[in-house]
Amino acid sequence: MTKWHVVLRKSFIILLVLIFVYLGVGLGFHFKWQGELDACRERQIAQGQFVEPEVFGGMIGLLFDVTSWPWYVRANILHWGTAFATPCDH
Repeated sequence: MTKWHVVLRKSFIILLVLIFVYLGVGLGFHFKWQGELDACRERQIAQGQFVEPEVFGGMIGLLFDVTSWPWYVRANILHWGTAFATPCDH
């Protein structure tokens, strides 16, 4: 093998590791945020308030959360001061 093959192989492995870390953090974000939203909905129901329906649930919600979590975190921190903002935080 040439030197470039080794460099490309190592670069590819590093890229794969970064992708798995990114998706792993996104998966953790999804489950944490989903738990916060579920708790908020339960509190709203208990208080007799209107509960917004879940628009993007299931697999499409998971896909959005896992791939777009940096933008969600940034927007939530800028607007509400917490990474896991829910309607109960507003």
